[in-house]
Amino acid sequence: MKKNKLAKMAAAVLMTGSIAALGTSKVNAEDGASSATQKSSTATFTIDTSKAKLTLDKVPSFDFGSVDPADIYAKKTVSSNKGSGEIQVTDTRLNATGWNLAVSKTTALTNGSSSIEGDLTFTPSSFSFMTGSDGKTKIDATGWTFSKTPTLNLPSTSSAAIASSKGTDKGTGTATVESANLKFTKIDNTLAPGTYTSNLTWNLETGTAEGGKGSE
Repeated sequence: MKKNKLAKMAAAVLMTGSIAALGTSKVNAEDGASSATQKSSTATFTIDTSKAKLTLDKVPSFDFGSVDPADIYAKKTVSSNKGSGEIQVTDTRLNATGWNLAVSKTTALTNGSSSIEGDLTFTPSSFSFMTGSDGKTKIDATGWTFSKTPTLNLPSTSSAAIASSKGTDKGTGTATVESANLKFTKIDNTLAPGTYTSNLTWNLETGTAEGGKGSE
C-alpha cells in the first residue's frame, strides 16, 4: 500500500516536470518569432524647381587711380593692383545647358566733352565653389573657364567673350580680379582735368530665355 502511494507521487512529479518543460519550450518559440520581426521606412525630399536659376551676381569695376598726363599722351599702359572685385555666377538649373559671359558694350573714358580710348585687360583667378558645412571649402569649377586674358576695347559695340560653362558644373562660382592693365590708344589734343569713366555692360546668356545683369 505504501509502495503504491509512493509510485503515484513519483508519477505526479514527473508529469508536472513535463508540463513545465512544454511551457518553457512554447515561451522560447514565441520569443524567437518576435525577434525576427522586421519593418522598413523611407527618406524623401522634393526639389524646389522654383529656386533653380542662372544669375550673374557680381561683376568687377576697375580703378586705375591717379595717372600722369605724360603717360596718357605717350599712350603708355598703366596698371591697377587695388583689387577690382569679383565675378560671381550662380547656375543651379536642373539641366546640362551651359552659359556664356561677355561684355557686350563699352564706352570711351570720358570726362565732360573730353574722351580717351584704350584697351583694358585683366586676369581673373579660376572660378571656385564654396562648399562644406562651414561654407569655407573651395572646389575649382573645372567646367567654368575664362577666355585667355579678356581684353575690352573702350569704346566698343562688339561682344568680348569673358567666360563660359559647358553645363557640367553647378553651384555658385566666384573668381577674383586682383589686377588690370589699361593701354591708352587715342586721346584728345587737350584733356580736361578730373575723373574719366567708361561704362561696361556685362551679359550672361544661354540657349534658353535666361538673362543676366549689367554693371557700370
